[in-house]
Amino acid sequence: MRRRRSVSALITFFTLCLIPSTVWSQANVNESLETASLYVDGTHGSDSNPGTQLQPLATISQAASLAMNNNEQNVGTRVIINPGTYREAIAINKMYKSTSLPITFQASKTGTVIVSGADVWTGWSQSGNFYTHAWPYHWGTCAPIPAPAPLQQEIMLRQEMIFINGTPLTQVLSKTAMQPATFFADESNSTIYVWPASGTDMATATVEVATQPALFTDQAQANVVLRGLSFQHANTCRDYAAVNFSGTTNVLVDTDSFNWNNASGLWFSGSSQNFTVQNSVANHNGQKGFASHQVKYGLWQSDTANYNNWRGAQGTLYTYDAGGFRLFLDHHSTFNNVVALFNQTQGVHFDTDNENMTISAPLLANNLYGFLLEASQGPITVSNGYFCSNNMVNQVNVGGFDFRNSSYATLTGNVFYGNLVNQITINGIESGIAVTNWETGQTYNLFTDHVTLSKNTIATNSNTSRTFYDANLASTSWTDFVTTLSSENNVWSAGGNTTPFIVPTPKMKSRISFPTWQSLTLQDKDSSYGTSVDEPSQCNVSPDGPDFWLLSNYLNGVTVSGGQAQFTVSTVSVGGLT
Repeated sequence: MRRRRSVSALITFFTLCLIPSTVWSQANVNESLETASLYVDGTHGSDSNPGTQLQPLATISQAASLAMNNNEQNVGTRVIINPGTYREAIAINKMYKSTSLPITFQASKTGTVIVSGADVWTGWSQSGNFYTHAWPYHWGTCAPIPAPAPLQQEIMLRQEMIFINGTPLTQVLSKTAMQPATFFADESNSTIYVWPASGTDMATATVEVATQPALFTDQAQANVVLRGLSFQHANTCRDYAAVNFSGTTNVLVDTDSFNWNNASGLWFSGSSQNFTVQNSVANHNGQKGFASHQVKYGLWQSDTANYNNWRGAQGTLYTYDAGGFRLFLDHHSTFNNVVALFNQTQGVHFDTDNENMTISAPLLANNLYGFLLEASQGPITVSNGYFCSNNMVNQVNVGGFDFRNSSYATLTGNVFYGNLVNQITINGIESGIAVTNWETGQTYNLFTDHVTLSKNTIATNSNTSRTFYDANLASTSWTDFVTTLSSENNVWSAGGNTTPFIVPTPKMKSRISFPTWQSLTLQDKDSSYGTSVDEPSQCNVSPDGPDFWLLSNYLNGVTVSGGQAQFTVSTVSVGGLT
């Protein structure tokens, strides 16, 4: 079935387009209904205390338990947490007596409360360069994501993490592979080996070992607020998160951070709806920063997700189920002023059955890949954003914005500048991708069509880079794209490259000029073409420190049976490291 919507579905589709996004999206928790307060102080409190300001509790977990008891008695509760590091896991679950009264978990001062999945270890023994400690855990490897996922190397399936004075060590898989700033968990001998970085005084250093997977879990309890909290060092396996909301309604995540977790930082799933994530940060997570799966009515406002997928990059898995923002089966959501920088994966990836999405003023720069819109029926609008210097792996068919079998996407008022190789690309499957709407059960066979490009600046900063790339989807896929394309009032620029458009006609990878593009597509008659565009100041971003990425040309690994594989390995400097 080539056409993807019935007449009735199209009527619904365009009716929804007329509904303001604020009707669809965001939490609205009435915190004025919180008539009880509980105080937590990890230094001076005790869980046998009543939880008053003068007699605080010691753990957030105990406060959560008392707050849920209040909830069952129709009492809303505000949990106020004093500064400190709380090495525990918090869980709340909707029970048959649960009510809709709100619960807020709030730092007494934003940024002073850390919920950590790591414990402080002392008593290390020195042997040459190594420091050793008894290792009581035998976690082995996490279960790999099943097919069709690519091969996952062992290093990706580990969950051990060690931090010395707040700085992570790199895990290796044998004692012989160790060097400064690495560690090795020898499960067979129940010993862990640490080789500290040069200059480290282990006698005074704080050594933290990640032992706790989930830090905060909400299973279906509505009207919950997290405010001013930091969640770090959860050793969750791949495809799980440090903080997870499942099946929830009306949740507010406000000014929180989710950093240096083994897999994902924050995840909404299980048909969660009407949630808001604002002014929050998810950096340096091993797989994903922010993630969603089968949700609707979400609002993401002024959130940042940088430097994610370090665990995947260790196993050369850069593109599968990773991202600064990774959204899957997401309906009726709004993204305003989100930032994704220096991710060793896509900055933003909308994957499968995404519809009625509005993305306003995003900034994606210096990511391994840029923005990927995949297998999504739309409508999706991206406006007033900046997509700069993405595709740092220099892959030939990738760029700043990548369409893969997605329809009804509108890009308006954006700047695509200096992305390596291409600015806008079209990839995918010639025969279409079958998608089922998780809410309605309707099935689509999706192609990239009904794309609108309006008032964008699409510019390269290299004589060899391209503005547009579609090298492979010929025949009916190209016809479907070009006959439904609306592209006007754009500024195109390609430096000294006179043929910056790659199209699949009259033959694969045809290089054409801007006038030929105009005559071929019958579009961009009111657009302009030039040879030079200055770099926007918004694109001039810097990392939080010098680093480098070690990349393989096999982006998803390679399987070899009875032979050898040859890899090309390259490095990318980040932050001026030489």
